[in-house]
Amino acid sequence: MPFFFFFNSENDVKAKILAIFDEFGISCEADSVPVPKGLPFFVSDGKAFFEASVLGQKVLLVSFVGKEVLYQASLKKTYAQMQQLSRHPVAFCFDALTDAQRKSLLENGIPFVSAPSTIFLPFLGVAFRKRKKLVARKVKRVSDVASKLSPSAQAFFLFMLYKVKDGCISKAQAAQMSGWGPMSVVRYSRELAERGLVKEIESGRSIMITCAGTGRALFEKALPYLDSPIRERKKIIRPQNFSSLPLAGECALSQVTQLAEPRSPVAACAPRSPEARIKGIPAEKRSLIDEVFVELQVWKYDPGMFMDDGCVDPVSLYLSLMDSPNERVQAALKEMLENVKW
Repeated sequence: MPFFFFFNSENDVKAKILAIFDEFGISCEADSVPVPKGLPFFVSDGKAFFEASVLGQKVLLVSFVGKEVLYQASLKKTYAQMQQLSRHPVAFCFDALTDAQRKSLLENGIPFVSAPSTIFLPFLGVAFRKRKKLVARKVKRVSDVASKLSPSAQAFFLFMLYKVKDGCISKAQAAQMSGWGPMSVVRYSRELAERGLVKEIESGRSIMITCAGTGRALFEKALPYLDSPIRERKKIIRPQNFSSLPLAGECALSQVTQLAEPRSPVAACAPRSPEARIKGIPAEKRSLIDEVFVELQVWKYDPGMFMDDGCVDPVSLYLSLMDSPNERVQAALKEMLENVKW
């Protein structure tokens, strides 16, 4: 299956590439770069190379200047050679594709962008066609960049906010310190970078991560992307190890503000902890006095990771109570944020 290219000049290439990304509101910056070292001349001849930044990820975009015909088998081999020599993921840029050619590229997993408006970058989880029609199973819509963080990415944000602060850390160090796997750290860092909450900086062979702000300013910047950590609330008979769990809810808020302590204790547990498996007691079956029961919050991530003086961390506590209709609670949340030592 032949692929035809008709770009007229390097400037024409760059302009069309940027226009494709702009079609979907994706910010993209691209600069011309030399041919990757070690790439044979017969492979690099007639091609333009651009180092682009797409959603915080460095990408090597390879396009074709002048009219050229390339067959599917050659294209696969060319892609493999370039990917092996490049420090970044590689994607081809096409002036136009037929449906059959597009299908071939998708089936072979070859990243590409094509005029007038097709993007397939599987290493970013991105796949779009004109009118934002999805063309791959595993995709990420542009609107998702403005959506809530995944629970694990939110926990990683807290790690950066509390532990790294204004410092700089490699992804390998982050994995070692946090206990997440290296691939998980890469994924969570990408989620944060897409939303402008962290910056990824190349340093030799490592990718360093630093917060895009500090303290309360960073918290307020992240707030639109953060969600309540609570997955489930239930009333249970106090277990023996209840006191070892971090205090949560109004109980925790009362420890750091002037809010009166609630009658029943509230604690939080991790989603896979033994406590999370305890069945809650329905209201109609609570024949004992209320003081016998305690409230257990099952969180989407481990509340003990950032426990502070026996209580859940202030950001997670704020998120768990920010929708409370109680004016006293809202006033206490404001007081807490003013007193946090970021």
